[in-house]
Amino acid sequence: MRNNQDRLGPGPGAAQSAPGAASNLSFVVPTEFVELPSRGKFYPDDHPLHNQETVEIKFMTAKEEDILASATLIKKGLIIDRLLENLLVCGTNPTTLLVGDRAAIMIAARISSYGYVYKANTTCSDCKKEQEYNFDLRKTNLQQNCFDNNFLTRNKLSFNNEKNTFEILLPKSKVELGIKLLTGQNEKEPVGSNDESVITNLLSKFVFSVGGDEDSLVVSQFIDNMLAADSRYLRAILGDITPDIDLKQEFVCKHCGTSEDKEVPLTAEFFWPE
Repeated sequence: MRNNQDRLGPGPGAAQSAPGAASNLSFVVPTEFVELPSRGKFYPDDHPLHNQETVEIKFMTAKEEDILASATLIKKGLIIDRLLENLLVCGTNPTTLLVGDRAAIMIAARISSYGYVYKANTTCSDCKKEQEYNFDLRKTNLQQNCFDNNFLTRNKLSFNNEKNTFEILLPKSKVELGIKLLTGQNEKEPVGSNDESVITNLLSKFVFSVGGDEDSLVVSQFIDNMLAADSRYLRAILGDITPDIDLKQEFVCKHCGTSEDKEVPLTAEFFWPE
């Protein structure tokens, strides 16, 4: 957290306002710096977070709680975007942030506002009993395979700095694709009106070019005819190269003692703890 001593108004030695009189005490919301999983490396040159390893955010206030409680924003699916918009000091459009950076900001905001202990219900995969478990939000790791040259070489991946995309050679068809990391805007885009187009709509969100051709019709036609083995590989590799927060933690069942890694469940209680 930043040194915020100078953000309060009159100090202990200053004259105090008389009861009932208008107070001249001013308060500026404290801020903190959040480490970005992306290190700012995958934003275009004109983006405020380009090559920025951290971002400054404000602590949550009652105003942000109003946002979380807004039925209108809930209905429109705008809560996270509006929350991030309020928290970001630099005024960046939150929909342009990479998904992993958005997650890092939300986790930091939750910890500074309500603490690192997150109580959530989870089910043991062995005895199948549901129970409340205390997850520690400080125990998160950065997923940054995108900066591991050995990983990139092993998976025939390279980064195109000019176009801000990864280039990958598909294992089955041997076609080279350009793929981009997902942003908040990509997450909001519909994935199709029915279950019949879920996979192809997902692929269309991050496949940028085919054999160097960026024509949208060429990309769309290739996606529709992509070999299943390549499609599966491509979806898996996107998760591997996305700079993100690893939310897996050890879970020990209090009923049977089974120990396993569990993904921290992000439920409504994440921002509304008891």
